[in-house]
Amino acid sequence: MLKLTLCLALSALSLSAQGPAHNLVTNGDFSGSLTPWVMGGAYSVNAGHEVGFDVTGFNVSDSFGVNAGGQVTPPPYAPNTLEQQVTLTQGVVYEFRMDAVGYRNSTVNNADIGTIWVELEGVEIARFAFGSYTSPEVKRAQLCGRHLGLATGPATLKIYFHRAYLAGAANPRMNIDNVSLEDTDGPTFCMVGNRKLGGTVDLRVQGTPNAPYAIFLAAGELAGGLAIPGFGGLLFLDPASLTLLLSGQLDATGVASTPLAIPAINGLRLRPLYYQPLTVLSPTNELGLHTGVVMTQ
Repeated sequence: MLKLTLCLALSALSLSAQGPAHNLVTNGDFSGSLTPWVMGGAYSVNAGHEVGFDVTGFNVSDSFGVNAGGQVTPPPYAPNTLEQQVTLTQGVVYEFRMDAVGYRNSTVNNADIGTIWVELEGVEIARFAFGSYTSPEVKRAQLCGRHLGLATGPATLKIYFHRAYLAGAANPRMNIDNVSLEDTDGPTFCMVGNRKLGGTVDLRVQGTPNAPYAIFLAAGELAGGLAIPGFGGLLFLDPASLTLLLSGQLDATGVASTPLAIPAINGLRLRPLYYQPLTVLSPTNELGLHTGVVMTQ
């Protein structure tokens, strides 16, 4: 029924393109420098702006990287931080998304790459633990979450990097890129976990409690969003390759999570697939923001 609803709407598609949602984060792709990001926290090695590293698996780019951890034994060690100010509106729902990678420039295995988490207005909204490192793997993931604005005005967006072992140039490193914070009336989709071929990730949707939902995927994305009759939000997936991935119902907390086994097909590393969620609940159907990812070895 969800697929039929969207297909019927597409048949009456309004072909007027609209602009993408506005990212409240400044320099979320770390283009040319860290400005206006501010580094802080505890000891680290080689923390800062980095050029020419592939965070997403799409291609190389500018990013922020850090070898987190302690300087001397024994632990515990405080995390490193990266932060900036954003402007929020009380009562508005915001979607956070960020690409992250964990790896090591060594053929030696390691017990822990590290953990990244994100706070907005002092509230944790996303977290990912990379876990152990096995040579020569590169772990790639997205951190994503939702936040209801607590107050109107400036707020601190703060990213934490932590590793429970000593830091060093030869030890595991974490890089991030494409940090975004956008207001949304639609649901949030997140592929939770390391996107390894042959591995398993969780497909998580967050939105209005008890709402029926669907996740669509496509082989391409639209240059600009398209308005669809009967839906709030914009369609960003290519209608010609649009496919229903899964559907269900959010629980009483507004969350649904479904495990997905990633096929060991090398082509999934070479080109992205794009995902977009929707919910169907009176009085309005809502399209969420879209995202695209490639898998990793």
